[in-house]
Amino acid sequence: MIVRTLAALALMAGASLSSPALAAKAAPGGPPNICERELARASAKYSIPLPILYAVGLTESGYNGSLQPYTLYMEGKGHVSSNLQDALKLFREAHGRGVQLIDIGCMQVNYYWHKQEFRTLEEMFDPRLNVEQAARFLQTLRKRHGTWTMALARYNAGPKNTVAQKRYVCRIMKHLVSAGVGQWTPSAREFCVGEKV
Repeated sequence: MIVRTLAALALMAGASLSSPALAAKAAPGGPPNICERELARASAKYSIPLPILYAVGLTESGYNGSLQPYTLYMEGKGHVSSNLQDALKLFREAHGRGVQLIDIGCMQVNYYWHKQEFRTLEEMFDPRLNVEQAARFLQTLRKRHGTWTMALARYNAGPKNTVAQKRYVCRIMKHLVSAGVGQWTPSAREFCVGEKV
C-alpha cells in the first residue's frame, strides 16, 4: 500500500521514482486521498523530496497506509474523525478543558505553535493549508539546522528533547525503507538500536 501510494504520488508530481525497487512494486490504483495529493504539490513548490514529506505524513497521521485529514493528537492519544465537524467538536471539547498542545490534520500541525499561520481553526484542517504549513516549517528547519535529518528531528520535538527526536527520526527512516526509497545502513541500524521501528 505504501509503495503504491508513493508511486502514484511521484507520478502526480511529475517526479521520477528514485528506486528501481519502488518502480517495480508500483501498482496501478485509484488516486491517492487529498492529503497525498497535497504532499505532491507541496513537494514541488518547496523543493522537499516527496518521500520525506510522505514519511512525515505517515508518521503523523498515517493509518492503513493513508494519511488522515481529520486526525488530532492530544494528551498522548491519537483521534481519527471521519469528518471535519466531528474533528472540530473534539478539538473544541479538549481546548475548552484547557488542553493547549493539540496536533491537527494530515501533517499534525500543532495548534499552540502554528495557529497564527491560519485565519481559522477550520483552515488548520484544510489539507492544502495544513500540508503547506508543514512544508514551510520543514523548509525553515532545514535551513536553520542544515540537514533533513535534523529538520525532521526538530519537526516533532524541541531542541532539548533528544530522546523524542531520535525516536521520530527512526520512525521516519522506517517509513522511507518500507516505501522502497531508502535502506537500513549499518550506522542507521546502530542509531536506531532499541527504538521500536
